[in-house]
Amino acid sequence: MSSMTKRITTTLLATAASAALLTGTAAAPGMAATAQTAPAHSAAAHTTGKKASTIPAAPSAGCGTEQKPGNDEKTIPTEDGERSYRINIPRDYELETPLPLVLGFHGNGSDGAEFQNYTGLPTLPAITVFPDGDESDGKRSWQGAPYASGADDVAFVADLLDSIESEHCIDLNRVYATGKSNGGGMVSVLACHLRDRFSAFAPVAGAYYPQSTEGCDYSTPTPMLAIHGTGDATMHYEGGHRQGEDYPGVREWIQPWAGASGCTKSADRQVGRKGEDVVRTQWAQCSEGKEGGRSPGKPGGSAAVELYSVTEGGHVWPGEVVYSGGGYVTEDFSATDTIWGFFLNHPGATKGPAQK
Repeated sequence: MSSMTKRITTTLLATAASAALLTGTAAAPGMAATAQTAPAHSAAAHTTGKKASTIPAAPSAGCGTEQKPGNDEKTIPTEDGERSYRINIPRDYELETPLPLVLGFHGNGSDGAEFQNYTGLPTLPAITVFPDGDESDGKRSWQGAPYASGADDVAFVADLLDSIESEHCIDLNRVYATGKSNGGGMVSVLACHLRDRFSAFAPVAGAYYPQSTEGCDYSTPTPMLAIHGTGDATMHYEGGHRQGEDYPGVREWIQPWAGASGCTKSADRQVGRKGEDVVRTQWAQCSEGKEGGRSPGKPGGSAAVELYSVTEGGHVWPGEVVYSGGGYVTEDFSATDTIWGFFLNHPGATKGPAQK
């Protein structure tokens, strides 16, 4: 796909997403219509069939502020200059009803609009935000990689959260981060350095360069879900060497998060359907973590840690709406549904800018 075609397609799909959010009608081909529940066969539907969390909503300072539903591009000033992002507000947004907030981070060379289009995350019953990485040499990227621009993306995300939570009715007990590739690496950075602003994290096909875990404190139990294809030719499942850096495999990367909850064992279960080979690894026999720390909203003090391994899966977003990268893509197993199910079951208190 040429860069011009890519830009045109992204614009059209973003417009279709906005129309779907406003009208509730089916969007143009390649973009899912707004949905309030996951398909019955999805991993999310299976997961959320369990007893749901009873943790009440924590309204942000933005509750009571009028906002227009839709899909819009906005900017915010930062110390590194003006930064852009897309925000999706569901058509049934109510001034005093707190909604979950999901931040989604694109991969190297992509942008927020493209990421929202292939993931279908704007169809969730949540406010979804898709920041744009800082641009350098014609490509947008995130902190946590050897090719990052040098911008302080952690500060940018903190500023963005302050703005969103102050101007929209957000449930501060349900603030989440997900991303793909370099965006998955950025999720790792946020889990390490902005942990108190998020309830749970879920990277997909993450680029776990050493910079993504540099200076990380693993003492706090943290709900973490990762999805990775065993056939990923860009960021190898077992780790490898890229961009002049050795990087760990996804199992090695996620293990410290299991250790943060004091988990000593793991169990595998086949969850793929319709001929798709997907294995879920869940860590168990967890205590209260390395320092007895408690994960917000988790009465036992530990936090769920899960890994979904997609056999022969490529450097893609499983269940993609439109093209998301090279390699094999599952159709029945959906990363979006799986992540949403995990998020719903793992609320946790966050430190918003102000709370009513």
